[in-house]
Amino acid sequence: MAPELISILRKDVQLDDAEAEYISSFFKKRTFKRGAILLNAGEQASEVFFVLNGALHQFYLDESGVEKSCNFAFENEFITDLDSFSKQNAATSHIKALTETAVLSLTCKDMGMLLREVPSVALFFRILVERIAAESMERTKSLLAYTPQKRFLMLAEARPDIFLRVPQRYIAQYLGIAPESLSRIRKRLFVEAKS
Repeated sequence: MAPELISILRKDVQLDDAEAEYISSFFKKRTFKRGAILLNAGEQASEVFFVLNGALHQFYLDESGVEKSCNFAFENEFITDLDSFSKQNAATSHIKALTETAVLSLTCKDMGMLLREVPSVALFFRILVERIAAESMERTKSLLAYTPQKRFLMLAEARPDIFLRVPQRYIAQYLGIAPESLSRIRKRLFVEAKS
C-alpha cells in the first residue's frame, strides 16, 4: 500500500482498506535524479505524478526559448500537464526534477479504469481538479491585479517552503518578475521588518 497517497485521498473521500489496497496497486514507484526530465513539451502526458519526496518544476519555454515557471510540486502533491493528460494531446509544458525525487505514477489508462471502478477515486480527482482550477484563477488574478511585492507575500504565506527548496530564478519566473526585482523585494521587506 502507498500510505502517503492513501492519507491524501482519505482527507477528501472515504476509502475502506480493500479500496485503498486496490487503488495503490495501480500506482508505480519511480525515482528521478536531480535534473531528470519527467515530461517534455510536445510529448503526450501519459502519467500523473504524486510526489513522495523531492521537488518537481513545471515550466514553459517562451518564443525565445526562455523558461517560464508555472508550477512546483513537493511531497504529497500531484503534478502533470493537465490539458495533455486529460485530452491526450501534446504537452505544452515540461516537468523536471529539481532534486532527487521519488514519485508514484499513474498512467492515463489506469486512471480511466480507477475512475470507472472506484467512485471515490472519481470524486477525489473531481475535487482535485476543482482545486487546481481555483488555484489557477487565483494565480491569473495575482499576475494581472497585484503588485510584485503583493504576489511575493501571497506566495510566502501560501507556500513558505518554496523559498527553501526552489532556486530564486524560478521563483522570480513564477512571480512574473526579474530575479533582480525579487532581490529588491526581499531586501525591502527585510529592512521593513527590522524597522
